[in-house]
Amino acid sequence: DIKLNYSKVLNEQILNKKQLYSIILVSSFASQLTDLKNAALEESKEYLDEELLEDIYGAYSIMSMNAIYYRFTHLSSEKAYTSMPANLRMQYLTKFKTNKPDFEMLCLAVATIIGCGKCINAHEVILRKSNISKLSIQTVARIASIINSIACILRIIK
Repeated sequence: DIKLNYSKVLNEQILNKKQLYSIILVSSFASQLTDLKNAALEESKEYLDEELLEDIYGAYSIMSMNAIYYRFTHLSSEKAYTSMPANLRMQYLTKFKTNKPDFEMLCLAVATIIGCGKCINAHEVILRKSNISKLSIQTVARIASIINSIACILRIIK
């Protein structure tokens, strides 16, 4: 099933190749599995330039922090945390080099894998306001899910 799902997303025309491979790559980073990250880097290299690679690393970096923090604030029974300043630097959320929708898709993929509902909702709303279709947004979540599943299987067979 996983092999067929991966093949399907590679052959769909929902996202362009840069979007597709950048989401695969950032999702492989979020999987925290070196072999998968290396395979994704190799598979995606013809589609991604240096600027986009920098944004992929930036999105992963900022979202690996934000998704954990904001997941804490919305899962904690103490609701006061949601109104307290985060006191975390998040400048890359406004200093990315690619276009806003593509960067937001990267952030959504990481938030999906980490499982932060607050981050998922925030980035999904921005994507919809940017006129990104629900099908494209769902595709980002599907790709993240497939890459996460590949990582889970690789962990247990090694």
